[in-house]
Amino acid sequence: MPFTKLGTFIAGVVFFLGCMQVGLAISVAMDIITEPRPGLFLGNMRPEQAIDSGLLKVMAAVAFGVITEISRSVERK
Repeated sequence: MPFTKLGTFIAGVVFFLGCMQVGLAISVAMDIITEPRPGLFLGNMRPEQAIDSGLLKVMAAVAFGVITEISRSVERK
């Protein structure tokens, strides 16, 4: 039970951070946000790399969330 709740929390946090990274990278790529100095918002990544990394985090969080839901449904039986 505690591992299922912890897994759900971790999946939610990673999903949120991945979405924020994708949104920030898209904003920088479209010049909506101009970086005062290179690497301030995206680290050492170009916007394209940050979008790819963020989408990978989102997909991993969704997969982890599905696994925790399966765990929760098995636990209830």
